[in-house]
Amino acid sequence: MGAAQGKALGTLAVAVHVLDPVERIPLVLTPGTEVTDPDVASQITNPACWQDNQVPVLGAEKKASRKSASTPNDD
Repeated sequence: MGAAQGKALGTLAVAVHVLDPVERIPLVLTPGTEVTDPDVASQITNPACWQDNQVPVLGAEKKASRKSASTPNDD
């Protein structure tokens, strides 16, 4: 999952299985993990997986990461 990418979007209440957004390998995140990557958080849609039973709102964070990922390389 790489280095922390900033402020935590939410904290997990249970273990979850996701795919690393860069390497596309399976990851298991354990309870208490603070999720900072919007691409990881967007894979965890069940509210019961999050503390306080609330899925993080991924407005501007998600759009910004998609825009930077889709910017063509002008080399």
